[in-house]
Amino acid sequence: MQAREWTKSNDEKISRGEKDDDDDMVLDEATDSVAPVLRDNNIPPPLFDSIDTEEVAYREYNAKYCLNYVQKFFNKHIDDPWFRSRLSPLEAIRCTTKERKRASAEANEMKREILQSLEDATSGVIPKKDPDCPEYLGSPKCNFIASCRLGVGTKPSSTTSGATNNGYHYHNHPQRGGDLETMNMPSIVLQGEDRNRIERHAKSHLHSFVRGECCVKIMDVPPNVTDDQIRAAMAEHGGYDGFVPPTSVWNDPVRIPTLRTDTDMAPYHRIAYAVFPSSSAKDAMLESLHHNNGGKSNHKNRKGLPNWLDLDIDCTDVYGRRDIDADGRGGAPPSFFSGGKKKKMDEDAIRLPTKRCTVHVSTSLLASSQPVSVLSAALSSRERIPRDREDTATIARVLDEVRGIEVGSRLADLLQLLYPGDELHLVDDEDILDVSIAYLRRVHLFSFYNGCIAAKDVGNVLSFSHPAGMIHLRLKGADDILAKAAAEEERNNILYAEDGDMTTLAAAKDPESGTTDMLVKRLNDSITRALETVQILAQRGGPTCVIDEETDAAAKEIEHAEQISRQEWITNHSRPDEDGRARCSFHFCQKLFKDIAFLHKHLQKKHVDQLRAELAKCHDGPMMMAWDAWDRNNPRPVPPVLIDCGSKYGLIPSMVTESDSLPISIDPEPDLWREDQRRIEEEEEWKHREREAMARAEEEQIMQRRREHEQSNTNNGGEKRKSNFVDPDDMVEEKVELSFENIVVAPPPKKKKKKKSLL
Repeated sequence: MQAREWTKSNDEKISRGEKDDDDDMVLDEATDSVAPVLRDNNIPPPLFDSIDTEEVAYREYNAKYCLNYVQKFFNKHIDDPWFRSRLSPLEAIRCTTKERKRASAEANEMKREILQSLEDATSGVIPKKDPDCPEYLGSPKCNFIASCRLGVGTKPSSTTSGATNNGYHYHNHPQRGGDLETMNMPSIVLQGEDRNRIERHAKSHLHSFVRGECCVKIMDVPPNVTDDQIRAAMAEHGGYDGFVPPTSVWNDPVRIPTLRTDTDMAPYHRIAYAVFPSSSAKDAMLESLHHNNGGKSNHKNRKGLPNWLDLDIDCTDVYGRRDIDADGRGGAPPSFFSGGKKKKMDEDAIRLPTKRCTVHVSTSLLASSQPVSVLSAALSSRERIPRDREDTATIARVLDEVRGIEVGSRLADLLQLLYPGDELHLVDDEDILDVSIAYLRRVHLFSFYNGCIAAKDVGNVLSFSHPAGMIHLRLKGADDILAKAAAEEERNNILYAEDGDMTTLAAAKDPESGTTDMLVKRLNDSITRALETVQILAQRGGPTCVIDEETDAAAKEIEHAEQISRQEWITNHSRPDEDGRARCSFHFCQKLFKDIAFLHKHLQKKHVDQLRAELAKCHDGPMMMAWDAWDRNNPRPVPPVLIDCGSKYGLIPSMVTESDSLPISIDPEPDLWREDQRRIEEEEEWKHREREAMARAEEEQIMQRRREHEQSNTNNGGEKRKSNFVDPDDMVEEKVELSFENIVVAPPPKKKKKKKSLL
């Protein structure tokens, strides 16, 4: 602001606290000084005194916004099954216990298959020899052994789009994305006729309900739908009396949106798998569901059903958190009373608001969509088989003990059934290895050839979102391929040595100087980590420790709190009379029972929604603690926030991370500006290099023409060749000769005569 000249009138106005209409100064009474005032020139006043103050204010606003964001997300998904299984220790224990029961049932099923196969072999059923099986294995002892052999892989006839370098691809699941970092065993995913026909090869590596065609896939399941609601919806389509609903439902992890999400599935939706007790029960349900859909379809499978069927599910809120029970003793909230008189409550206000959704049920068989791959020759070598057999036996033994697989159905017991006595020491190691790999995959969801890690849920394996979903075949004739490759390399080394490079020949003869195959090294590292992991599991206390000591202790506390809360809730909603009868204390019920025991049954059956809501409160505290404990290494599963980066970039998504125990979202605009600046600098540098290259090319052309001209003059004896081409840059020397001979000098002009004056 420019300085101006003060007058007496201005001083008088300032002394009175007034402002001059043409002045930009007012008197600050607090400091007794003149303060500048910004005039109305369309320039807003600065919000902050300095850049540092602005940065501090932005960080505070960012943290406050993100904290409110994650809190709202927590409140929205607190009752979702996938969310509770992640945060609630008791729900995590229940999921793990459910998986252990499945593992025990699968081990018993494998035992039944082995006994049935041995019985068939004893009765004279000769197992068919696979034409792709190596000759050195000979005929299998029974059909179970024949369907376990993995050394039948062949190279694909052509490269398919489903082949990847990391051994895993979602070609059977186009709507799903996944993290491929853990799937680190390179192989080739086979499609079409190159799949080696899983119905004939490695059939014993499939789970029992997949082999028995007792499982259906359910797509696009919303996050608030529970497994019980899925089973109830399918039970409505039984089709006949005595229909048995699905025995269990398994889920794939929900799809959490990220910055690089490229799938079509809705956020936090998942894939579920319903397992029926028999294939006939599954077919009856599909037929009834098809009839309910209208019975018409243009695309049908082998059984005349469409590829997908719509299933309506009642997804009403499970926990029913609402304000019907005002005082915790069955009393009505104040909104139901008016003027001291009780208002008649509508039945719709008592019941939970009904919610329904539609999911898609697949009618195709899961066995035909199991991904199959062929390992490399280095991983398929017979030199690895004895050591791999010992490693699989060690891993299976520890996992059987930790997960409580009953004695008689463990891997060691199954091998004794197949090869009793000393026969186990005489059989080929490859058959033992293949049976062990099948046992690890089916019982413990463990992938040996694809990372040596185990899945937490069988739904991950069925949906191929885990490495254990892949079935790996060893390459047939791998030793011959390795021998030919070694011989070819030795011949090349000898040829190089004959040319004078003796160090190459010495390296070829020295086995210690050669490098280990990268695929073999990665598999060995995975096996080493798996052995260390199972030893840690063994030290935790065996089957008595479900997850870990801290989680188990927290789960026990929640379970104890649930028992106390259940008893208190039943007591608070019971009104016993003097004659031994009891009445329900809910204001909309108030039924009378002849005994307190009947009232307790009534409360747990008819008012189960309110009871579940009360029990759910026991999980809220531990879930909030677990939600706050997530850090940068374990980010929260919240979607990215949209940050306004100006008119140039618009709204840019940014993930919510942790900083100083507070959730924040990093502003992407500085990185975008730096990226643009880097791109501009690269473009300028590229243009500069292009201009320099063009200048060098032009200079080279000029020099070339000069050299050609000089060469032409040399060939013509120094005489210039006549040409119509004129080089403007050619230097031409011009000489001028002056001659002063035969010069005619003009005579000097005559002088004029002066006339005489007559005067």
